[in-house]
Amino acid sequence: MRFSEVWRTALRSILKNKRRSILTMLGIVIGIASVVAILAIGDGFSNWVTKSITNNKAGKVETQIMYSANDVANTSSQPFNERDLMLVGQVSGVAKVKQTSSDDDYAQISLAVKNKTKSVLVHYTAGKSSSVLVGRRLRTADNQIGNQVAVIDADLASSLYGSQANALHHGVEVDGQLYEIVGISKAVNDSVNFSAAMSGEIPANITIPRKVHQSYTQSQRTGDLLTLSLAKGSKASKVNEQVLHILKTQGSMHQQGDYQSNDPTAQADTFGKVLNAITYFVSAVAGISLFIAGIGVMNMMYISVAERTTEIGIRRAMGARQQDIRRQFLLESATLTIFGGFVGYGLGVLLALAISALPIMPFHASFSFGGFALAFGVSTVVGLVFGVMPANAASRKDLIEIIR
Repeated sequence: MRFSEVWRTALRSILKNKRRSILTMLGIVIGIASVVAILAIGDGFSNWVTKSITNNKAGKVETQIMYSANDVANTSSQPFNERDLMLVGQVSGVAKVKQTSSDDDYAQISLAVKNKTKSVLVHYTAGKSSSVLVGRRLRTADNQIGNQVAVIDADLASSLYGSQANALHHGVEVDGQLYEIVGISKAVNDSVNFSAAMSGEIPANITIPRKVHQSYTQSQRTGDLLTLSLAKGSKASKVNEQVLHILKTQGSMHQQGDYQSNDPTAQADTFGKVLNAITYFVSAVAGISLFIAGIGVMNMMYISVAERTTEIGIRRAMGARQQDIRRQFLLESATLTIFGGFVGYGLGVLLALAISALPIMPFHASFSFGGFALAFGVSTVVGLVFGVMPANAASRKDLIEIIR
């Protein structure tokens, strides 16, 4: 028998018992949809986290080179000079290099609130603060001019002065200096969200201009970091290795200290592997439903073989070989599961898109040809594996016994 004829016969048999076929496919549809949705959400989350770790706000991948002095007496020395920046800028893969400071953007301090000591988070910013409920936010000009102003969160304002309105234009003390409160931001507990934390925009109780704080505390450093913006397609680990080699052999301070690199792509790779492992584990758990669905397919095929004993006998009497009968039932089983796989893939895509469209989701689902290939491959394998035994049973039926 020709393949096309065998496939048409299998398709007619499936359509003949539509309700039973649909119920049998349901397990395949649910299993494939679950796996596709989980993989798409997992890949989207992994891509988002990797981009958050490795990319700056301009979308460029950045790495950092840090200098640490061997002797405390050398800590006040200038760690990098113009020649160092020129040498680093000539390294293949480095698009831009700039000297920055490793001063932290955040600090935990103790603040006296109602005769008690409360631990609060302070954010030092050179730009704008987050949006405010009352008053105004900090501006870039505040940092440049040296305005001694601050924005505090609603809970701290109420604790210090009884209400948000009363807190405006009063003072808050940070490291022994008084800052005028010009704005009240959303309460920290209400404003924390995962997306903001991953992007570095951690909500703080107090936000003050960085330059003003540095002028009082004398904490400004002389630029002990080199921030490298990498060219598109460059491998961060390779670029860092070349830069470190040059600085350790030709750097202006290579005899007084050591140079180290901070490669965010390595952290992203490690985090990505963990996320992938979790995604695949959850997918494997969801795949249990595929095994159960396979048992259902096998059961349906055995029932079909028993119901079509006469048909099998007629085909055998007309010259059909055992392999023709086996091929017909295998193809029928595979057709059933493959169709269920396609439906399941479509539902999985819709489910993943619906989940990623929720307002609380900071990323979008990611789809690839691999997900489609997985749905097609798994559904085909399920149909063939769980259809083998019923197909063999059909092909081995004795013609004489059937005629009796």
